[in-house]
Amino acid sequence: SLSFAWQRGLRATMAVPAASVPRIVYLPFRAMAETTRMLFAYGGVRYEDEAVWGRVFKERRKAFPWWKTPVIEVAGSRTIAQSGALARYAAKLAGAYPANPLECALSDSVYELGQELCTINPLVNCFVGRQFEAVRRDYFKGVLPVALLQLEIELARAQAAHGQLFFAGETPAHGDFNLFHHLDNAMLLEPDILHNRELLAEWFGLMRAIPQLAEYLSKRPELNGIGEDPGLEDRNGVRVTQRSPACRAMLVDGCWELREE
Repeated sequence: SLSFAWQRGLRATMAVPAASVPRIVYLPFRAMAETTRMLFAYGGVRYEDEAVWGRVFKERRKAFPWWKTPVIEVAGSRTIAQSGALARYAAKLAGAYPANPLECALSDSVYELGQELCTINPLVNCFVGRQFEAVRRDYFKGVLPVALLQLEIELARAQAAHGQLFFAGETPAHGDFNLFHHLDNAMLLEPDILHNRELLAEWFGLMRAIPQLAEYLSKRPELNGIGEDPGLEDRNGVRVTQRSPACRAMLVDGCWELREE
């Protein structure tokens, strides 16, 4: 059954020594660190989640590789940068990085297609006014329709070849999670993008129904104010944007804890 397929992908909470708990450091966005968060949630991997912006980001940025975020900090280790590196690290900890080289390459291919859709990240997290409208029009009329057709074809090939439910196997891998994130962000603006893509719609539903991912999605802050004043508002009504004066916060179980520095 379909439920059996994702149950095979369930992971017990991974024991991570307190001294080596990874910490995500990023801007207050639902963007380039989101795939990593989803993978950690899927694998039950303990992690910390810190948002920095404004003055605090400016003070700390040159300590980050390439002077940018997201990064992952682990005590006693060098800081890890670049969103793809973070996601693959998380996937390995979560048991969502295929050991078979061919399956891994197939999942990487889907991951990279997701990266080609990444304009949705600044579109929903940053852009406002005329820039927002212009980029939205180009993305949904030009970029996304072609990608959705290509993805539907590739998913059909995967199912025809091996009867698998996900892009690279019987359980979701890092490519599935990265693609899910970008389509999920796109649906904030156009909820019906999969209405004529039957296989993709079924796949998307399977991803959303994975218990660990469903729990994560239900707890994370809501991204609102898109196109006007984007921000992340938690279930307690605490809203963080790049204009918030605190400039630093921890996200704990989906809720903001503002920190003054």
